[in-house]
Amino acid sequence: MRALISTSIVMAVAVQGLSISAAQAQDSAGDIAFDVSDALRPLEARGIGSLRLGAWLMTPVVNIGQTYDDNIFATPDDKVDDFITDIDPAITLASDWNRHQTAFKLDGSFGFYQENPDENRRDYSIANTTVFDVWAGTRLTTDLLYRHAQTPRTSPDNLDASAEPLRFDQRQAGLVLSRDLSIFTLSLSGTMKRLTYSNSEAVGGGTINNSDRDRTDSGYAITLGYQPFPQTSASLSLGYEDTDYDDAAQFGGPDRDNNGLTIDLNASKTISELWVIGLNLGYHQRNFADPSLDDLSGSKAIILGADVQWNPTRLTSVTATLLRRSYETTEAGASSIVSTFGTLGLEHQLLSQLVVSAGLDYNLSDYEGATREDHDYGLSLGLEYALMRFLAIEAEYSYRQRDSNVDSAGYDKNTAYLGLRLSF
Repeated sequence: MRALISTSIVMAVAVQGLSISAAQAQDSAGDIAFDVSDALRPLEARGIGSLRLGAWLMTPVVNIGQTYDDNIFATPDDKVDDFITDIDPAITLASDWNRHQTAFKLDGSFGFYQENPDENRRDYSIANTTVFDVWAGTRLTTDLLYRHAQTPRTSPDNLDASAEPLRFDQRQAGLVLSRDLSIFTLSLSGTMKRLTYSNSEAVGGGTINNSDRDRTDSGYAITLGYQPFPQTSASLSLGYEDTDYDDAAQFGGPDRDNNGLTIDLNASKTISELWVIGLNLGYHQRNFADPSLDDLSGSKAIILGADVQWNPTRLTSVTATLLRRSYETTEAGASSIVSTFGTLGLEHQLLSQLVVSAGLDYNLSDYEGATREDHDYGLSLGLEYALMRFLAIEAEYSYRQRDSNVDSAGYDKNTAYLGLRLSF
């Protein structure tokens, strides 16, 4: 269950959006919305409630459990296993006003290793989304985010020479001005994200200076949305993105500053209560400042995405996702990673209190300008049993494997999780 939820978050690409009201995803009180997969259905439908504080709704949740990982460093040889105590709290405070809306979310992901405390995880974030009703049909939306986190050992940009995980801070702000024009919506948006990386201890002693990764990402777009019927929509977006590294070349590396125009066409359709289909076609060009880095153009700049959900019964959801796009990387010689990612998931309510899940995923990572190529495979099996409204047992097994033409980048690992979910 945890793997399916995290996969959905990864596929969202954009960093953390907040739902202003969980009830908005419901058809009616106690009725499950079919256009949302089981793992992402409203909190109330999964037995998690909200506490009313005047004109506010507060939703606290905490997951506490134990994970066994047989390869915590994701290495091809000399595997090291460990037990990790996981504590993942989250609290959302959302307004329930007649006009204007705002929501705050504070969450954390803490992991404490029994034998390898240097790997301890202390991730947390605070986010806010506010919607101002400027006047009828015109809205101003602001998004703010601060996040302190670490890259997992399985990340392609993980440092093999580091004795501890790579930690970073993220600050992000976004602004969207939208205007309804009958069945059309016109939006202007801007986003700025700042990433700063902490120095890390090197294997064998010494310090690794990671400041060459520090950068500022900015993006601007104009979007025309079209919604002729309920549960049917499309949009066309034209934008510009810019990535400015503080000093990527300070240790002799290439200048990784890059920018480019973006075009995105999106469409979604809900067919009865059975099918939800989303499609994305785009073109994201990237021009790099250093001539030694390959630009992204032609077929390599094409973005393809598809999400399909099938609800054969009221108790079952089958989901499939396909995504092809590019990402930033600091891999030597590579300008970016062109990734083709696919998932297949199944969720079924076996009993009134028991939900079982299974998932498969595959990712092909092609390092543009370098010879490296990775094939990642994943399998997960999970269950969630509700003991009572505010208490549930969660269990999950997952297997991951990476086949790479770089010997040191390959790995395989098994993880098992057992824990409790506590809610209001």
